[in-house]
Amino acid sequence: MTGRSEVPDPSHADDSVYVSVHQPVLGTVLELRIGGSAQVAAAAEERVLATIDEFERRFTVHDPGSELCRWRAGELDRPSADLVAVLAQAERWHRASDGAFHPATAEVSARWRAAATEDLLPTDDELDQLAESLRRLPYEVVDGVLRRTGDSSSVDLNALAKGWIVDRAVAAAMSATGAFPAERPRSVVVNAGGDLVHVGEGSVRVGIEDPRRPHDNAPPLDRVVLAGEALATSGTARRGVRIAGRWYGHVIDPRTARPTSERTRSHRTVCSSSVIAGDAATADAVATVLSVLDPDEGLAFVASMSQVAAASGGVACCIVTDDGEVHVDDRWRAHRPEG
Repeated sequence: MTGRSEVPDPSHADDSVYVSVHQPVLGTVLELRIGGSAQVAAAAEERVLATIDEFERRFTVHDPGSELCRWRAGELDRPSADLVAVLAQAERWHRASDGAFHPATAEVSARWRAAATEDLLPTDDELDQLAESLRRLPYEVVDGVLRRTGDSSSVDLNALAKGWIVDRAVAAAMSATGAFPAERPRSVVVNAGGDLVHVGEGSVRVGIEDPRRPHDNAPPLDRVVLAGEALATSGTARRGVRIAGRWYGHVIDPRTARPTSERTRSHRTVCSSSVIAGDAATADAVATVLSVLDPDEGLAFVASMSQVAAASGGVACCIVTDDGEVHVDDRWRAHRPEG
């Protein structure tokens, strides 16, 4: 995991914190930390798992019968408000990032996987054509109405849906009741493979994995404290393809249809980007954008997003580049534990 909860810190020292681990959930390991009585913790855990299961089944691209796949195939003209909401968020992030965030890159990613199987790089002409096809989204949401504007078969929600689902799971956990209706969880931490949210009393200290040493026993690169906030990390540490003896990271720049590792040598490649935001969906989306942008561009993007999201505490970031440099903004520094 790229974000590991280390020290839950409930305000009431006599409260128990119940910890459970489940896998596979959302394709990763799910860790829950719920502060309160055993009864309320069990009820909250049940709600988390049910919420995640429901939305995972509806939004998966691996089941032709899922709501997302049926819409992509043209079999569903009026998808649920939930799916429309996530697609609308993806459209907004695509616009805000000038195309660095894109929810329809499945065809490009598949082409790079095929290149690895063939052990032969795609041609520049082919990649340029793919990049051109990504300049516009194949759908639009206007006044809450979803409309296709092109071939939507490559739309996926991988860069946003997990955080969106975790946000809903946390809300479901906090609405759970224990032995009597007024009893609620005092705190909840949901960590789905690094998409981590803390709500309620107290705080949680989180270790940030060093992408250059992606091993579970390596010391954290940095630590931050979250209180009523979310954290997400995107990076190239563990995934990618090898073609003709060379490694290519899995992060694709939708504007070029090429891995970000293929920038000119004058640019630094982002190994990982960690983002703190008011909700996991925002943290997910911004972390994805920062993995595509140059670090300086990324810091400027976060500053602009912080102005927009000032009411919810803004956005903080930590960007690690392939030359070993760590780039953080002032909001990130403010989240580091004292001492």
